[in-house]
This record gives sequence, structure tokens and C-alpha cells, in this order.
Amino acid sequence: MQWNQTKLLFIICFLVLDIFLIQQLLTKDEYKYSEESSTEEEIASNIEGIEENVSDESFKAPLIYAMNKAYSETDIAKLEQLDNQKQLIVNDYLLIGRFTEPVPIDVEEEGYQEQLDNLILNNKQYTYWGKDSSKNILVFFQRMDLPIFYNKNALLIIQLNDDGEMTQYIQTMMEKEDNEQQEPEKLNSQMNAISTLFLKENLIETGDKVTAVNLGYHNLISLPNGEQVLNPTWNVQVNESQEYFVNAIEGHNYPDNNNFVETTYKEFIKEIGTPETSSMLYLQTEDEEEEQALYETIKDSLLNIVDTTIGVGNE
Repeated sequence: MQWNQTKLLFIICFLVLDIFLIQQLLTKDEYKYSEESSTEEEIASNIEGIEENVSDESFKAPLIYAMNKAYSETDIAKLEQLDNQKQLIVNDYLLIGRFTEPVPIDVEEEGYQEQLDNLILNNKQYTYWGKDSSKNILVFFQRMDLPIFYNKNALLIIQLNDDGEMTQYIQTMMEKEDNEQQEPEKLNSQMNAISTLFLKENLIETGDKVTAVNLGYHNLISLPNGEQVLNPTWNVQVNESQEYFVNAIEGHNYPDNNNFVETTYKEFIKEIGTPETSSMLYLQTEDEEEEQALYETIKDSLLNIVDTTIGVGNE
């Protein structure tokens, strides 16, 4: 009889404990939901553009493992068919083309990419990012379904003259390592990226307006073999001019890219080195004299951009 009473007492105790734990769990979820709602309300009350420009959808995207694309014999054959230019391939992956005659371009016009079809190989795999007026260059980012932000190995830069005509371009490209691709994984929300920039990093201030949020990729890590791990990244545009980048999985923001052009050009100049120290492949040139002239012209143009960048920074 006493054993039956003891069993009943144990059962009642466990039921009470289960009810208590369930209540605690529900309370914790309610608090978490309330805390998230409170944070979102705080952000929305301090920052403009949340309702119309920030999505509450769930997004998925994979990590991408990528390597520099080396120009194949097929690529070289296509390059030799491009109009109005001479080209230099440095160390198998860095392509620089110099137009024989300047070419007008207007990226604001629809169909400008068709204009580039006979001038720049794979041009439709790049998306226009913007113009740097101080250096007179147009910047394009390579796309792997989504744009790859500020990566010197996935880049197209077009140099303009004072009349807005194309005189030269620099092109790098990456390609996926098919044997190392990952399954898509759930990403942090766009609001989470806004919260990081506003509450944690103080990069967005009260009264600012979020004007766009877009998904792309950013280099997470470069491996010793040259392979890059590209991480899904939120690009948050503020006040139509300032761009921020937040890792869409780990949640941290990336440093600003104010010195990207200067740093990239310096690395390209180092890559070019000298004909004795770097691998050079000249296309659409007639003889060694023409090759040497092309090399000097290209290197001088890169140095001029660096000098312009330094001059602007010192003002």
C-alpha cells in the first residue's frame, strides 16, 4: 500500500516538474520573440526605409569554393577574335586589354553589354557596380549567380579617357571548384544585418535611410593553394551612397573598401613585375617591339591610377 502511494507521489512530482519546464520554455520563447520584436521596433523607429526596403523572407545560399580561372587555348582563340585591341595575359589569369581606338560607352543605356560582346570576353558574367569619377574608371563585379563583392580576382575595370571613351580594361575571373561545393544553408535575416550595423557597430545612425539590401558573396578566407571560400553576404546600402557588407551566416560586418582600387592596382603592378619575372602572353601583337610598347603603356597606365589615388587621398 505504501509503495503504491510512493509511486503515485513520484508520478505527481514528475508531472509538476514537466509542467514547470514547459512553462519555462514557453516563457523563454515568448521573451525571445518579445525581445526580437522590441529590437525590430527600435530599429524601425530610428531608421527610415525598413518597411519598404528590408525583406522578412528567409533566404538560403551555399558557401562557394573558387579558384582563379586560367585562360585556356579555347579562351585565347576567342580573345584573338576580339575587335580593336591588343591584349596581355599575366601569370595565366590577369588579362589586360588596350583598345587601338577609344570606344564610346554609356552604362546608363540599355543594351550596353551587347556593345561589349565583341570587345570583352564573358562580359555578361559581370554586373556593373559603379563609376569612380576621380580615377575615371568603371567597376564591374563578377557574378556567380550573385555578385562577388570587392574581390580583385573576380573583377572587370574599364579605364576611360576624358571624353568618357574606353581605352583599356583589366579582367580577372574565378570559377567554382565543382568537387567542393556545399549545400545551401539558412542565412541570417536582412533585419539581423541592419541590427549589426545599427546596434553593434554604430555604422548606421538614427535618421539614416536603408535604401537597398542585396545578397552576394565576399571572400571569407584564402587558402594556401589559392582557393577562396566565398561566403554569402548582405550588402546594405544606406542613404543611396554608403555600402556596408555583413556576413550572412556568422553575422559580422566586413571592413570598408575605401582603398580597394589603390590596393588592387598596386597588386596588379606587382603581378606584372617585369617580362623577366612574370609570365607574359601577348595577343594580337605583331613583333617584340610592339609587345614591349604594349607592356610599357599598360604599366604606365596602372601607375597613373595609383598616383591619382594617392593624390586624392592626400588632399
